[in-house]
Amino acid sequence: MNRMNQCFPSAHDHPGSQHNFEAARVFIVNSDEKAHSSLCRMIASAGWRTKSYFSAESFLDKFDPAHPGCLLLDNHVSEMGGLSLQQELRDRNSLTPVLFTSSQGTVPEAVEAIHGGAVNFFTRPLEKPLLMKCIRESIEKSQYLREEQKEREEITIRMMRLTPREREVMALVLKGQPNKLIASDLDISIKTVEIHRGQVMKKLQVRTQADLIHLALSYPSEMEH
Repeated sequence: MNRMNQCFPSAHDHPGSQHNFEAARVFIVNSDEKAHSSLCRMIASAGWRTKSYFSAESFLDKFDPAHPGCLLLDNHVSEMGGLSLQQELRDRNSLTPVLFTSSQGTVPEAVEAIHGGAVNFFTRPLEKPLLMKCIRESIEKSQYLREEQKEREEITIRMMRLTPREREVMALVLKGQPNKLIASDLDISIKTVEIHRGQVMKKLQVRTQADLIHLALSYPSEMEH
């Protein structure tokens, strides 16, 4: 099982980027009092702020999905168990990365945890440098995903400001049609097309057609709202 104590950076990780970790927390959920205390001391000694819980239920009662951080979860935590807690967080569309710890984990449990989206499955005794590396990368991932989600929400709001006609014009612009052809297709004047294009650019907060295309390629589902 120790061979599973590796950290595999996600495609979302940006090791060279700058992050503000002040608000981040390492959430510890572990029912073993000795292991619980040891984890709290280890993580605090590395400079991370922690919030700890002795049961999955107590964690869920206080869980704030908007709070950045990562979850260090024992797979045999009382009462629902770590894998069930992981599933519950998935059902809630949580963006909080999960790292499992275990003193008696099995290969099937580790496989299930990883398939369920866990960043890693650590077996004790823990390798502190590797654990700290994974915690940092997980929190970076957490912050990146939250920033991306916020941007998606902002784009959806901007899209909702477009009128039906502006959406039609935008769709044709994205197909590469010139104003003259758009005007013909929609049976409106070229001047009206120009006005609608200007409104699309203004409401979506883009400056050029290239910016608009980049936005559509980056967030296709949000651009359809």
